Amino acid sequence: MTERRAARPSAGAPGTAAPVFTRLRLAARVYRVLVSASLRGKMQYRLDFLGSTLVQTIMGSDSILFIGAVLWRFGPVMGWSIFDIGMLYAVSRMGYGLYMLLCNELDRFELYMVNGDFDTLLIRPWPTLFTLLARGVGIDRLSFLAQGAAAAVLTVPRLAADGAIGGWDALWLLASVVWSAMLYFAVGLATSAAGFWIVRIEELQVFAMNAPSTATTYPLDVYPSWLRWVFVTLLPLGLGGYVPLRFILDKGGSPLDLLWPALACPVAVWAALKLWKTGEAHYTSTGT
Repeated sequence: MTERRAARPSAGAPGTAAPVFTRLRLAARVYRVLVSASLRGKMQYRLDFLGSTLVQTIMGSDSILFIGAVLWRFGPVMGWSIFDIGMLYAVSRMGYGLYMLLCNELDRFELYMVNGDFDTLLIRPWPTLFTLLARGVGIDRLSFLAQGAAAAVLTVPRLAADGAIGGWDALWLLASVVWSAMLYFAVGLATSAAGFWIVRIEELQVFAMNAPSTATTYPLDVYPSWLRWVFVTLLPLGLGGYVPLRFILDKGGSPLDLLWPALACPVAVWAALKLWKTGEAHYTSTGT
């Protein structure tokens, strides 16, 4: 028994004194295996997947099409043209799509609390959040990415032709997508962590995630000042898209608008992770 225990650290198992690189490599391999299993399960009915993704993409585009029709008829709103808003919509939607693709299980976390399924994560030899995220990649949520990509394809050429974007702006736009995804992750993780105390979080997710994700696809200039403050602080989903884009598209702001999201995203993710660890320590199983 002693020899067996002594041999385990050299295998690079989590929680041992193995080199960090070895543990990271093992974690990447485990994540790849779990994700592959999830994808194989969801892709058993490929025609259904393709059909549902197409329908969701079309149905989810109705809001931007409606706003586009209004702007096309009456002109810019608060200085934002139809193409400016289309670019903002693209960045926000692609950020949300990345979040839903990689963190789909956070959106379903209430079921883990209600059914007691979180217990199965606690017995795994990996952190619970790692195991949770690897269990279900949201391949069926690609419609959000498709909506954002379609909006980008339609708006970028026109903005480039008008001189609104150019040079390094493409890199800043890609960075804004990543920042948006990180902020969605931070808010989604914090909302899920609340489930450790209140269990039922569906209504909280609607308030903290669904409603702001729709609201921040449009310029925050159209909202009252107190609501703009909420969307860049308490629920900072507007910080990843609106703040940098208002400078990139010359709608105000300063070069610091490109810096604030880069500073805020790590802080927001760190705070959400701390909340998750605190909630996990207070977790009480609901049973099955």
